[in-house]
Amino acid sequence: MSQHPDPAGADPLESLGALAGRLTEAEAMMRSVAVGAAHETAALTAALNKLTARVDGLSPQAAKDVAKPAAWAQTATDKDWTELAGWVDWLAGAYDLQPSRAVLPCWPAHPGAVEELAALRTAWREASTAARAKELNHELADWHDRVHRCLPRLREAFQQKSCHDKHTRPRPGRPTEADLLDTARAGAAPPAPTD
Repeated sequence: MSQHPDPAGADPLESLGALAGRLTEAEAMMRSVAVGAAHETAALTAALNKLTARVDGLSPQAAKDVAKPAAWAQTATDKDWTELAGWVDWLAGAYDLQPSRAVLPCWPAHPGAVEELAALRTAWREASTAARAKELNHELADWHDRVHRCLPRLREAFQQKSCHDKHTRPRPGRPTEADLLDTARAGAAPPAPTD
């Protein structure tokens, strides 16, 4: 093989040496990336194994132990009722409500009013706690909008309208009409398939 001079004037052996050096650098970089990828893969595998163990640890019983929806009054303790009554009394005194918006003292006998007041108290607790946080929020202002919509509804929607000077026993609710329910069920979507 004859040696021809490089038209650019570079020595071919020097060019070959430079290429070998660059190849060595590239191999080192590839090894470094491979080590990093192996480390990240190991970390991801460990995280996946940990998550899998947590999922495997969930039992069908744990799903059954989740609280089922219930009306506040159905789960309220004596302490809960006492605290709610104290809060309702505080609300009436602190806000100096007009008589048309006042919570009547017979509210515990009106289940809908009880649920509304319990929900208002829960929302107030969350909003007043959030109001003390350092970041700006509007939760307490939103709660005030909510309470001013709710108070008239207590009188109008929950049979308290007839309770002025004394409590008037609420009339019992009417049950769902069975034939209309059957018609609705007939047009209902089929149950979703289970895996």
